[in-house]
Amino acid sequence: MEFCEQTGMISVKHFVKQTRPQMKWNRSALLLLAITLLGSISFAVSPVIQPTITSLSMNGTNLVFIANIPAGFERTILEMRPTVTNVWQEVALLDVSAEGGNVEFTVPRPTAEIAFFRLKAIAPPIPPTKISPTMTVSQTSTELEYITIPSLAPVATNTSPTAPAVFYFKGSIDGSDRILITHSGAFWEHINWGWPGEAVTINGSQWNPREKNYLTANGTAAFLPETYSLENVSLEVIAGRDVVALEKTNNALMVYLNDTHVGAAPYEFKIHFHPVATKPATVRASVKATLKIAARLDGSELFKITAQQAEWTHRTYSDPHEVRLNDVVWNLGETNVLMNTGTNQFLPSDIDFSTARIVQRKGRDLATMWADADAVWINFADNPNGSDEYELELSFGK
Repeated sequence: MEFCEQTGMISVKHFVKQTRPQMKWNRSALLLLAITLLGSISFAVSPVIQPTITSLSMNGTNLVFIANIPAGFERTILEMRPTVTNVWQEVALLDVSAEGGNVEFTVPRPTAEIAFFRLKAIAPPIPPTKISPTMTVSQTSTELEYITIPSLAPVATNTSPTAPAVFYFKGSIDGSDRILITHSGAFWEHINWGWPGEAVTINGSQWNPREKNYLTANGTAAFLPETYSLENVSLEVIAGRDVVALEKTNNALMVYLNDTHVGAAPYEFKIHFHPVATKPATVRASVKATLKIAARLDGSELFKITAQQAEWTHRTYSDPHEVRLNDVVWNLGETNVLMNTGTNQFLPSDIDFSTARIVQRKGRDLATMWADADAVWINFADNPNGSDEYELELSFGK
């Protein structure tokens, strides 16, 4: 499955990003395929003129494909081969409506590290005539490559039974991307500017997300075994000139990569997944509170909040404007540290920051939060041209 861009998009993008005029570009004209993540992996696709695989998701040990079939066909076949030199093999067949529409295939996950899939749609036979025999017309989709790597978990040993599982990323980033990691696999969603120009590596294995946006484990191994937590994780940034941020979400971990500078840059980081704790962590009593952070942004920002103060670190492009913490106006031109006292108090005392959760956010790019017991870290990044209004509302002790 290929993503197509208009000729010359990269050169136009680099000029526009460097000058950053105060205007918005219609990026929908540059993308033929929009990606949406709603509990599974799905795509909004331009009008179908051939059979198209529009979704790949995991369901236990099975792969689930959603396909869109054009009108005029009566059957569709899902075919698979382990390498480009192998003969295509039929793995599933479904009858389809003459009007076309979506169909779903569920097949066992291949044991091979790489597998290629395609669809073949079969039209009703054309009746014979005096000059031609009966004919069968078929149409074949673009190939979809599904790729696997070894499990993130370390090889079990007696000496390190509690060793973390590791997601080790090395690659080039130019714009906004995010990776959703679950126990079953990792899904890449591209948001702004350029895809990685070359394959990235995960634990030394190559992954080209522009061609293969889903990554999982080979064979019967789990990508991330259930014995490892998606919340008890630590981030080790080795290289990267802008934002690498994590966010806890429902049964998943979101990784945000945002490079707001001109051009691409190398990024390297490790996410350490620690074993699930045998006993739940004790949560101290915390007062209930809400914090709304609002600002007009053009670039990337890091914002740390503790019980004593808020500290803002500006990274790229224009300084933030119209910054507010609840009802407190923060003039960053005067100070990047705001003490949580007196008329500038934005949160009550005795907050357990580990209870923080995002209840609402606004903005066209990144607005995210990570929390531990003593602080929360806010990451903002605005990759499109110009500035935009951002809001992030957090609740505590609820």
